[in-house]
Amino acid sequence: MIDLIGRPYRLGADGTDPDGALDCIHLVFAVHERLGYWHVRRNPAWYDNNRVQMARDILAMWRRIDVPEYDGDVLMTAQPEVAFSVFWDQGCLYINRYHKAVAWRPISGLQYNHCFRSRSV
Repeated sequence: MIDLIGRPYRLGADGTDPDGALDCIHLVFAVHERLGYWHVRRNPAWYDNNRVQMARDILAMWRRIDVPEYDGDVLMTAQPEVAFSVFWDQGCLYINRYHKAVAWRPISGLQYNHCFRSRSV
């Protein structure tokens, strides 16, 4: 996963462009793919969904948990806006909005609103 750190952020990017750019949901998918977790197929409509539909999609992919414990657990963080992050190595891989790139930080230094675990775990 360490090779994901520093990858540029671009909304809608899935890591297949030459620069390897990702957005927050595709960062989660990249980690899950490496961990062998099942996930739904990427859906471009997610970028236009309202909160109710997004919540339904999230609960179809992941189940709610109280505290992240396993690599691959998904966090919803409140940066300027809600974003997906992923628990890894006792910390969190997330999109750093200032550097516009994937970063890692200890979980103790991160505020998150909700946690989820893949239904395939």
